[in-house]
Amino acid sequence: MTSKPASSMLSRAVPTFSLAQKTFCWSGFGVRSTADAQRDMAPHRHSFFQVFFVAGGTATHEIAGRTHHARGGSIFFVPPYTVHRVAFPADAECYVIYFSAQFIQQNLDLPDDAAHQNAELMKLPELAPFYFQPQCSYELDADETAEARARCQRMLEASARRGIFDATRARAELNLLLAQVGDKYLPEFQRLEREGAVQRHIDRRAGAAVAYLAQNFRRSITLGDVAAEVHLTGTYLTHLLKQETGKTYKHLLDEIRLEHGKQLLAYTDIPMLKVAEDSGFLDQVHFTKRFKLYTGMTPGQYRRLHHAPLQDEVTLA
Repeated sequence: MTSKPASSMLSRAVPTFSLAQKTFCWSGFGVRSTADAQRDMAPHRHSFFQVFFVAGGTATHEIAGRTHHARGGSIFFVPPYTVHRVAFPADAECYVIYFSAQFIQQNLDLPDDAAHQNAELMKLPELAPFYFQPQCSYELDADETAEARARCQRMLEASARRGIFDATRARAELNLLLAQVGDKYLPEFQRLEREGAVQRHIDRRAGAAVAYLAQNFRRSITLGDVAAEVHLTGTYLTHLLKQETGKTYKHLLDEIRLEHGKQLLAYTDIPMLKVAEDSGFLDQVHFTKRFKLYTGMTPGQYRRLHHAPLQDEVTLA
């Protein structure tokens, strides 16, 4: 799941929303339908979990750099701090569900902005669709779509009433929706894990090192800095990272920096030199060289490909 990014140009250019800012949410939960949802959303992210369900019609959804031309039955699971944007025409029937980790697991005692960093959450079966979203395109058939639509409508009714048992009703419907998709895609999840397409749960110390990189990638940072932070020697940390992630320290740091650069290119108009600097590179030449090796295209080519407004693509869906 995506780590909470360090303060940067991206956080200033792309708004991050909390549940507290969503006035229609209550008890860590909220749901909206096409009738009162914004149809062309600018790039944004949020500190909570979100489900975007296309029950009918079409929509275009860009999430974590992938653009999906969705039709009735498409459903998306947006983890916290993942940049995404959505556009759909007036005749689309869509539902958007917002919730905190504590809403589905009431024994958790975490602030919203830390929930996604809790390794235990990644073991919760309810959150499996979020964990595998980067590798999966979730599609429900006609009967499954009807069932999911009915669950969303019952969540809307509970949210409108807000009676003494309605949070429990909404929680039950949400968990059943998550289980519905999880059951359908369980074989795919198992295949992805077998093939190593997703990062498995890693050693606590290796995880702490990766989290430290994610928080500090914009500054000059050495292997020794990270090793000291997690109370290991540089030699042992090198071995541990390779064993747990299959990647070297330098590979992990480059990957974090370049993924940040990709988001700046796709979602902002920041000049290329500033993109390089904000991504932790010494100069634009070094950034361009590493970026091309990583993506197969130059930063300029990537920006031209991914920076187009989503609304222009809706008619193509």
